[in-house]
Parts: sequence; C-alpha cells; structure tokens
Amino acid sequence: MMARPDSATLQSQAIRVFLDCQGRVRGCDRDFIVTDVNFVNWMRDRFDADVQILVSGLTNGGGGTENTITFIGRRRFEGMADTLVLNTLPNDPDDRIRRELARTFKLGLARYVAKSPIAARLQMAYMAPFGMQQQQASAANLKDKWNLWTYTTNFNAFVRAEDQQQSINGSLSLSANRATEKWKMNFSLSGNVNEQRFEIPETATRPSFTVTNEQRTYNANSLIVRTLSSHWSAGMKVGAGYSDFLNQDIALRLQPAIEYNVFNWSEQTRRQLTFLYNIGPNFYDYQRTTVYNRDSETRFSQQATASYVARQSWGSSNVSLDWLNYLHDFNRHALTLSGNVDLRLGRGFSLNIGGSAARINDQIYLPREGNTEEEILLQRQALQTGFRITTNIGIRYTFGSIYNTIVNQRFSSLGASGGRFSFFFF
Repeated sequence: MMARPDSATLQSQAIRVFLDCQGRVRGCDRDFIVTDVNFVNWMRDRFDADVQILVSGLTNGGGGTENTITFIGRRRFEGMADTLVLNTLPNDPDDRIRRELARTFKLGLARYVAKSPIAARLQMAYMAPFGMQQQQASAANLKDKWNLWTYTTNFNAFVRAEDQQQSINGSLSLSANRATEKWKMNFSLSGNVNEQRFEIPETATRPSFTVTNEQRTYNANSLIVRTLSSHWSAGMKVGAGYSDFLNQDIALRLQPAIEYNVFNWSEQTRRQLTFLYNIGPNFYDYQRTTVYNRDSETRFSQQATASYVARQSWGSSNVSLDWLNYLHDFNRHALTLSGNVDLRLGRGFSLNIGGSAARINDQIYLPREGNTEEEILLQRQALQTGFRITTNIGIRYTFGSIYNTIVNQRFSSLGASGGRFSFFFF
C-alpha cells in the first residue's frame, strides 16, 4: 500500500496516528515507520490522534516474538478497534522485523484510512504465490524437523585493564525450550565468573599490596508446565546451583507449583493477573558454617506470588507481591513488593515510577564469622539485612507542535545539544 504524490492540503486531511510500542519491541524503529507509512500524520501524543497503535511483544516457544498489534480508534473513530498478530523468528534481522511491522501497520490502518479523503490516493497490491510449487513449500514448512525445540547458546566476555586495576568477567549459557498450547519446557545451564585485582600503592606507613576478588555462580534449571485450562496451569521446577555470593557449594531445589490467571491466557499480551504457589524441599551445602551452625541442611519452603501485568492505551504496569518462608520456622521468611508503572497522564505528560521493598528474614546461608572489611567493600558475599528498598521515578513533559512526522538524522552523533558538557559542584 503506497501513497501517491499528494498536496499539503490533502496530507493535512490524513488521519492522525500515535505509535505506542510498549517496552522494548524489536524492530519498532519509529524513524523508519514514519518514513515508510507516509499516508498518515504521526502524532507525538495519543490525545491528538485518531488512531492509537499499541504494540506489545511476548517471547514465543521458538525463541521469537509474538507481537500483538492493537488499533484503537479515538476521536472520530471512537469504538473502532482491531487486533493483528505478527510472529517473528529469533534470528530475523531487525530490518526484516521493522518492515513486517510497517506492513502490518498499513493493513490495520486501511479501514480507518478508507474513511478519509486520502483514501482516493491509495492503492493496494497483492503478491501472488508461485503456483503449486509455492503451496508445496508452505506445506513443507509445517513439518518441523526440530519438533518445536529451540536451542540457544550465549557467551560473553569483558576485560578491562589499567595500571592499578584489572577486571575480567565471563559468562556462558545454554538453553533448550519447547512450547505448545499444552506444554512448556525450559532447560538451561549457565555460569558466570568475575575476577578483579586492585594494586594498592605503598604509603609512608605500609608497603604496597594486592587485593583480589573472585566470584563464581553456576546454575542448572529445568521447568515443565502443563496447561490445564484457559486459566489454570501446573508445573515443576528443578534447580541446582553454586554461588560464592550466597555461601553455597551446592543448592538443590524441587518445586512443584500451580498457577491461576484471572484473565484468559489468550489475553496474555494485554493483561495478566496471576496467582502462583509452589512448595518443595531445598538442600544446601555451605562453603562456611552458617549463623545457625549448619554446614549443610535440607529445608522445605513454600512461596506464593501475585502478579499483575497490563499493557493498555494509558501505559503499562507490572506489579508483584511475593511471600516465601521455610516450613521448619515461619519466622524465616521474606516479603517483597515490586513493580513499575508507566503512565501517560495527559498531553505530552508521562510519569514512570518503579521500585521494590522487601522485608528479609530468610538469610539462613550467612556465614557464622561474618564478613571481613575487604569482603564488604568488594561485595564478595551477601550481608545481613532486615530490609531492602529500591526506587526510581521519572517525569517527562513534551510540548509544542502536535505533529511528529518529519525524520531528520543529520548530526545525530553529536547529540541534541551538539556536544557534551560537564558541571562539577564542590
């Protein structure tokens, strides 16, 4: 679908569209989309738009993304809504994804554009398949030799060196995943090694010396989930781990679980309200004797989590409340409230609030002799605490022209101000 050459007068009569990509949606390249979908006027605020395009993505069983694209009619199109779904593969390049998104936007906007003066300037094209040969190729694609399994390997390395400090970090992960309407299976192996070395120069009172920090973490996890209905699911998670930070040579977990979603799972890209409960044994073998005089122990624990996720025209939210306790002593527990809310409150005005607050009394892994000053400063091991709080807030206000159609990337590498300035206060 392409717009023919048009006058400024006719373009001003084109429908107004606001693009709302929730989260980090691959391929949602606004500059490209504005340039490619050029038969509408793009707005910087949904309150000025005739149509709001809401894009939300979830990872599918193949490791790709299922993008749910909702067209919400506003103003003169109030009450007109539609939803399209675009599935992409994990190895699809960004350019292909953004072109497919733009093509899908054009399809969804067609019904709205058809009711505008610019409709007379549009043409629709159809790319016909290549006869039976094409049909046979499509049928062959349905025969998946991998039986819906996807495998992912990931390796990262980071090295930094200076005269008086060196840092090396390496991580490796392997995973196998399979998802159908009835079953979900995830298997993963991961490891992370972090080494730091600091050369402390000599002074008048002491010679030079070297401080070394090493942290290692290894994990193996498996998750199997069975769909019971459009609201209920049951599953089992099995895990094994090693962590210097948590004072654990071996950590083994077996966690059968059940989950209920208040909303139908067919709405999962737009909203979820889930309640999950799991219970099971945990075995720990510690590197150092714990504050409870244990070198190893087996403890049963239970965990309950309530979570709400929404991606709507007003913004997005993700809030969860989590309770965990050990069954041998209910005083050994943790309660955590966390979330993030991104609100579009008015014309050009948006508010982002996030954070977490936790009451902590489940650190049964802490070493009995405590931590040295060096371990505390280098954050080598977890420290005893009764609470943990994090918070962030962001406010954004944009005003001026309601149109957001022109793309101009000149001098982008210099930034909006044409340079960088630093200010220091003493």
